[in-house]
Amino acid sequence: MKALYILLIVLTVFAVQAKATPSVKLELPEQLSKETLPAFTAKNRDATKNFQKRHLEQLVEPETERIALVYFATWCKPCTEGATMLRKAKKKLEKEGILIIFVNVGERDVDVVQKWIKKHGDPDFPLIMDTRAQMVVPFGLSDSNTPIALPKTLILDKELKPLFLLGTEGDDFPEVLWKFNP
Repeated sequence: MKALYILLIVLTVFAVQAKATPSVKLELPEQLSKETLPAFTAKNRDATKNFQKRHLEQLVEPETERIALVYFATWCKPCTEGATMLRKAKKKLEKEGILIIFVNVGERDVDVVQKWIKKHGDPDFPLIMDTRAQMVVPFGLSDSNTPIALPKTLILDKELKPLFLLGTEGDDFPEVLWKFNP
């Protein structure tokens, strides 16, 4: 009887662990319920030049189906896990027409961010340095008094229309980027 009880506990633990955890889908803020993104000015990969909406538009290729703005900070552990998943799925993302763009929020040390990208993400993915939250507050992802809760991934169509917003990545990430239809 005791062995049966232990077996039941072990099976219950495995069943709980095997349960899939989906990515957290968040409501789009009012600022993103428009046909296109609000205007913004951030910095390019090495923080030497401005990066604006028009630069984002120039990254969209004919084969692009969706754009994922992946908000992160180097101190964010879940961001590290999400970036690693994206790096591992790079070929599948390209096949599905998903353009990944990392958006670093609030950090000014370009060297630290570049090392993080090289270690966890993929240096081939475009990087935007949003040192002043110009792609956060105007997008309604946070207010000026509250830092953005990370991770966040904003998915756009090829015309830069916001489609949906993700919080924490789940077992369905990154497939949710091309499979989810709001």
